[in-house]
Amino acid sequence: MENTLLQKLLDKQVLPKEELVQLLLGTSPQGLFDAADQVRKQYVGDGVYLRGLIEFSSYCKNDCMYCGLRKSNMHAQRYRLSPPQIISTAQQAVALGYKTIVLQSGEDLWFDTDKLCAIVREIKKMDVAITLSIGEKSREEYAAYRAAGANRYLLRIETTDKNLYEKLDPQMSFENRVRCLQDLKELGYEVGSGSLVGLPGQTLESLADDLLFFKNLPVDMAGIGPFIPHPHTPLKNETTNGHFELSLKMMALMRL
Repeated sequence: MENTLLQKLLDKQVLPKEELVQLLLGTSPQGLFDAADQVRKQYVGDGVYLRGLIEFSSYCKNDCMYCGLRKSNMHAQRYRLSPPQIISTAQQAVALGYKTIVLQSGEDLWFDTDKLCAIVREIKKMDVAITLSIGEKSREEYAAYRAAGANRYLLRIETTDKNLYEKLDPQMSFENRVRCLQDLKELGYEVGSGSLVGLPGQTLESLADDLLFFKNLPVDMAGIGPFIPHPHTPLKNETTNGHFELSLKMMALMRL
């Protein structure tokens, strides 16, 4: 059964939800992994691309239940790089040969649109690609970053199960998260999203929905990995049994 579904996936490059669930349930995934590895090799080769990732702020206005940067975490050691520090760090990365600079942070309101656009413009002068990973913004803000020179944007949806999303991300809207991703695509960004595998209350059906969501947007990059409980969050006592192999299955299916 698994081999038949895998061949169907190789032929069609998409499967209905219930058949994706069957592959996620599969007990001998090596064939799935091998097929995904061949597709990877065919389309992107064996090269490893290094990105200069600058984590410029650990402040965040959100209170996501699984994240150590959540605003309610009183144990977090907060920091915020100044614009000159960010630009100087990017210069060091470029001097070391990096061709892409990734600016990533919590949703820190201190960095308004003017500050971020000024930073992007300065880094763009260094002749590199710029990826942003700074959370939910308005379409106008995304457009401003794009005009300043940003090329890519990473915004993980984490789960496409609306009820689970809004349970784990208090005061946040699933519809707004989707709106952000759609705006980014329409504005011409290369868009990355992704999901956490093994969230409490998550089902295989919702993971299959995640894959179909990424396929249909479509995303240019997909970050998929296991949920690891952070000790200073409400989910600190959750178990992680089996999440790693399931994450590998999700990554393989996304590649295919």
